[in-house]
Amino acid sequence: MSVFAAQGAMAQESAPASSPAAGAGAADAAQKDATTLGAVVVSGTRASIQKSQALKQDAVGTVDAVSAEDVGKFPDQNVADSLQRIAGVSVDRSGGESRYITVRGFGPEFNTVLLNGRTMATENSGREFSFDVLPSELISTAEVFKTSQANLSEGGIGATVNIKTRRPLDDKGFHIAGSVSAVDDSMSGETKPKFSGLISNTNADGTFGALLGFVRYQRNHLSESIDDGGWLTGTNGVNGIAIPRTIEYKVNQEDRTRTGVNAAIDWLPSEKVRVTLDAMYSKYEIDAHANGFGLFMDPADVKQITADGNGTALSAVRGNTGGLANDHIVSSNPRDSTNKQVGVNVAWDLTDSTKLDFDGSYSKAEENSGGKGYFLVMGARNVGVNPTWNLNPGAFPSYSNLLPSTDTNDLRAHFVDREGDNRSDELYEGKISLTKNFFEGTLSQLQFGVSGSKRTKESVTVRSSDADLNCAYCGYAARVPGSLASVFNAGSLVNGASLGAPTQWLTFDPEAYLAYLSSPAAYNQFAPGGEFYDPNDPNRAQRIADALTKYGGFKALPVPQSQWLVEEKSYAAFAQANFENTFHDMPWQLNIGIRFVKTDATSRAVSSQVESITGTPGDPTNAQVHFTPPIPIARSTSYQDWLPSMNFRINVRENLVLRASASDTLTRPTLTSLRISEDIGVRPPGPGTINTGNIDLKPYKARNYDLGAEWYFNDTSYVGLAGFYKKVENFVTNVTRPTTIQGYPFMETLPVNANTAVVKGAEFSFQYTFDRLPAPFDGLGMQANYTYVDSKQTFDPSIATGQFAVVGLANSGNLIVFYEKGPIGFRAAYNWRDEYLSAVRGSQGEPTTVKPYGQIDLSASYKLNDHVSLFAEATNVNNETEAAYSRYESRAQWVADNGRALSFGIRGSW
Repeated sequence: MSVFAAQGAMAQESAPASSPAAGAGAADAAQKDATTLGAVVVSGTRASIQKSQALKQDAVGTVDAVSAEDVGKFPDQNVADSLQRIAGVSVDRSGGESRYITVRGFGPEFNTVLLNGRTMATENSGREFSFDVLPSELISTAEVFKTSQANLSEGGIGATVNIKTRRPLDDKGFHIAGSVSAVDDSMSGETKPKFSGLISNTNADGTFGALLGFVRYQRNHLSESIDDGGWLTGTNGVNGIAIPRTIEYKVNQEDRTRTGVNAAIDWLPSEKVRVTLDAMYSKYEIDAHANGFGLFMDPADVKQITADGNGTALSAVRGNTGGLANDHIVSSNPRDSTNKQVGVNVAWDLTDSTKLDFDGSYSKAEENSGGKGYFLVMGARNVGVNPTWNLNPGAFPSYSNLLPSTDTNDLRAHFVDREGDNRSDELYEGKISLTKNFFEGTLSQLQFGVSGSKRTKESVTVRSSDADLNCAYCGYAARVPGSLASVFNAGSLVNGASLGAPTQWLTFDPEAYLAYLSSPAAYNQFAPGGEFYDPNDPNRAQRIADALTKYGGFKALPVPQSQWLVEEKSYAAFAQANFENTFHDMPWQLNIGIRFVKTDATSRAVSSQVESITGTPGDPTNAQVHFTPPIPIARSTSYQDWLPSMNFRINVRENLVLRASASDTLTRPTLTSLRISEDIGVRPPGPGTINTGNIDLKPYKARNYDLGAEWYFNDTSYVGLAGFYKKVENFVTNVTRPTTIQGYPFMETLPVNANTAVVKGAEFSFQYTFDRLPAPFDGLGMQANYTYVDSKQTFDPSIATGQFAVVGLANSGNLIVFYEKGPIGFRAAYNWRDEYLSAVRGSQGEPTTVKPYGQIDLSASYKLNDHVSLFAEATNVNNETEAAYSRYESRAQWVADNGRALSFGIRGSW
């Protein structure tokens, strides 16, 4: 979508076609900080609500928006947090922050995200966009287009989200705004600073303006989680009884730092030409360190087991020979994301009624965490006791009858790994559009445009050698000095969700542990004369010493067979006609358009064959895979589509609006599904796994129908009801088939287009400001919405395999109460998302369902004067925890606690 489409065509809907300024006036007006409500000038929350309502009311299709309350003051700390207040929008969280959005049940890969009308690259492995990389202080408006039209960029079956930054010519003259605050994490107990600022200036005649904004955010975040790694079922379970793969208790400490800068220039070299330049840079770093305690399940070691009627284990007794070890885990899953975008737009009024628009942009995102993460394990075998696993119905499973979790007397080395991925996503985009306005007659506007883009996504895994080093000590076969370990206090562990869970275990310094494993004191335990010398494997010590020399220690290196690259070129052309007239004194507007899209994709990788598979002595749940040297491979595909669209709006009365829309939309397959590289793993018991992509995947295609009605009481109050129906073809399903490599059984999984689904639902929205109440109650207001979404594709948990379902579908709702009167402002927001299926084939190939989640956020402010105010904000004040289960609710899968976050500070604007 060109900037013309973002700021012109979209605003065209809110300006009469007979106006030469259509496409700029309404959008510009919507950006002002102070808004006229009747004869009263309002700002803050009510101004934000009025701007958003005006955008919704004037649109031909179904559009919702969130606007900044003031310069540098978006309603929430995170853009996605604000978007989730919109009917039909819900979020997926990471470390207590909203990261991805789901719209009308369609997850992040189904939603197109634009910044100032331009597609943004993403550091993720697919197309999904991480909203937590965007500082909300730099955002002016976020628009959610739930219905499509020809001049919108294709790709969003769920929605197209356009995020606008502030423009220099929004207000003439010199302006400066900023804030300083402290961010306190309830679980870590640490407080970190946050700074933001924005400065802009224009010349006297308003023909040139420049803007610079920045933000620096830090948070020391602590979270707690319990995860069982999914459930082993069927032949992988115990005599057909399902039992979890493991239990891992984890306390994760993160230092989060986000830095954002944006710059913009507006220039009017003549009355006919407008030039705009935008640049955005964001860097998000998470330095993570986790302490875990794991208890890994080996079905062959289970001596006694009981189960309920659906085959879920109730209790299990393990052997007393040490088949279960107390695993002390130190791990890190860091994040080092960089996003940048630069774009230029030139709008030229050829005549009073004809406009030519050019837009070009470049965007790049990188994730540079390759080799920076680690997963290190040392353990102590439970010899002489019979560990007992219990389901703990209504809580989380746990073990009892274990050896002390803080005992350092017989520590053994086990699995070690340095890991992480390096990814980059580079995107070039160019667009040209021509607009012709007509001042008389029903036809009000014609638009034509062409666009092209080139996107290159590549990824490589960087890790220490899996074949030679990561499992060199697997099997708990070498002693570790107790002096390397110390006691870690775990706290309550998700408020005691796992009955009898340990509150203390051992931790250790990662570098000291790796240094010891690199020393002769460790590997010579396998040498002749060593305590653990095995005549059946006499060269083990030398193999480890040679591998350490070969790789320079436990050093992470790029894994050749993990490399993949997908290059995607897309071309589009569109034509759209806008009509407007009246029918029996009822004004109506109609846009009809067609968009043609052609896509060429090439996937490149390297291929390695499995050379051998060797078991791990002393550990029947591990094995190593050895590969042949890699060779380059490549495959290509091409497809094209026609995407018609229609949007209609009629004002039955001045304040009563009816809408109807129909369109075809598409979403291209996620880029990870297009890769042709292979991920090969072996984890006994059971077969190994091979996961690969499929370059021949076709895009998801949807036929969409929408109906809506809204009754506007005034500029800040309305009630609305909308219904939607989507029939989606080419859903991607993972197909798994058995195969054998080097005499070892594998299950090979690849994605294919295989299913069609219907998704339908309804949205109810209500917004009201109590202006007619006597003071001081006239400062009250409320917003409420509820979304119902359903699919004909139901999921039956009793059917073990072969099912298809649309994941992410969930009813959701919001309730917001706010007060703004004089110097006082307050808002309480409750956001709720019902239970939903998050994966048909999740951990251990079993379905994963996320339980309902409801969170309360509060904010308050006090104006010291017209320029300076104090504020405080709190998220998740009800301390809600997240949880999921596998297939049946009794099979708990994970539970997590991210605690609360509180910020307080001072904000100024001049």
